[in-house]
Amino acid sequence: MADPGFDTVLRFVAGRGGGDAELCVTRTRDRRYEAREGRLDGIALADTVALGLRVFRAGRMGFSYGFRSDAADLARMVEEALFCADASDPDAAYGLPDAAGPATDLPLYDPSVETVPEGEKGEFARSLEAQALARDPRLKRVRTAALRETVATVSLFHSRGFAATRRESLCSAHVETVAEENGEGQTGYGFGVARSLRGLNAAAIADEGATRALRMLGAVRPKTGEYKGILENGAAAELLEVLIPSFLSSQVAKGKSLFAGKVGRRVASGVVTIEDDPLDPCGSGAAPFDAEGTPTRRRELIAKGELRGFLADAFWGRKIGTGSTAACRRPGPKQPPTVGISNLRIAPGGDPPSALFEAAGNGILLTEFLGIHTADPVSGDFSVGASGIRIAGGALAEPLHGFAVSGNILGLLEKVEAAGSDFRWFGNVGAPSLLVSAISVGGD
Repeated sequence: MADPGFDTVLRFVAGRGGGDAELCVTRTRDRRYEAREGRLDGIALADTVALGLRVFRAGRMGFSYGFRSDAADLARMVEEALFCADASDPDAAYGLPDAAGPATDLPLYDPSVETVPEGEKGEFARSLEAQALARDPRLKRVRTAALRETVATVSLFHSRGFAATRRESLCSAHVETVAEENGEGQTGYGFGVARSLRGLNAAAIADEGATRALRMLGAVRPKTGEYKGILENGAAAELLEVLIPSFLSSQVAKGKSLFAGKVGRRVASGVVTIEDDPLDPCGSGAAPFDAEGTPTRRRELIAKGELRGFLADAFWGRKIGTGSTAACRRPGPKQPPTVGISNLRIAPGGDPPSALFEAAGNGILLTEFLGIHTADPVSGDFSVGASGIRIAGGALAEPLHGFAVSGNILGLLEKVEAAGSDFRWFGNVGAPSLLVSAISVGGD
């Protein structure tokens, strides 16, 4: 598939001494609808084009970006990229990815996003607010009720003959509620993600937001001690996010990974399987090919507690000797692509939440970490705030707040006794609820 813009880039590069080139063009249509106090309070519309260019020559790499595709701007981008390349230190690992097979066709675009009337989208946001407030008289207001719709077309070309385009749509909605009783206020959130508005359920999102706020009314501080507990799926996903750098070959090579030197060793309980799956269209990071054109595939990182390997793009795959695992991502239009996750998840188990509660006995359901991102990325040690609900006799009791949890992330993974069946995606990170043998709690 020929592209006039990329042909222009190749001519400019050839005229400046030659080299390999890679051009990514992303066209995005973004819409946001927000409701407040029973009316549509705001609509934000944005249509953008972003270009990212990499050039390689003499073992060097240069990057530049732009927001227009006319010949003058492409010439400027080539000049800037070549200047950066010529000024950089050489490294034999630089270069386009090695040839790979065909990409998997994924259902990432729902054409209905183009046909749903604008008024229906605004009404969806307004109904989120109305339905949440209608759940209970203790729900006094809604901080946010919003719908966001994004359609993106990503075209990638490089001088080894790769040319491909993918189109994707994503609709997300969320509501944040405030419940009040006896002078106490608690917040709750609900959200949903789908490839089109037709896949979202306003009633379910509103109910989740209302329930999460109401269930925390009357919260008390727990007693200090060690409890058997459950990490609710959202809390488990928060924990998984902290581990992301440790799965990246860039961090492994720099000695900043919790897992460096542990391939083939047990690093978690046998219940825990963690994988990066760009082929799951339910995760927002799904893609048939990565940011440098390598066809994607599911990769097990931890299989039943055993560390199997890391994620790599072409550069870092050459550095650590594994080759690319199709894990190159673009963090933003002004940054060059680098190694990253697509859809990172803890695999679900077969136990329903009721079975986890029964197994927990008299313990704690941990619903949210407060600041888990502050965990030490090298040691895995953490001490952060949290909120949750006490479990008594296998059933939920009073809500808990104002306490801290501490420990080590890998130590916590080693204590996982069961994974629930309630898997959920939180963007491009997903997890089920996890039953753990012990959680260290600091309270009264």
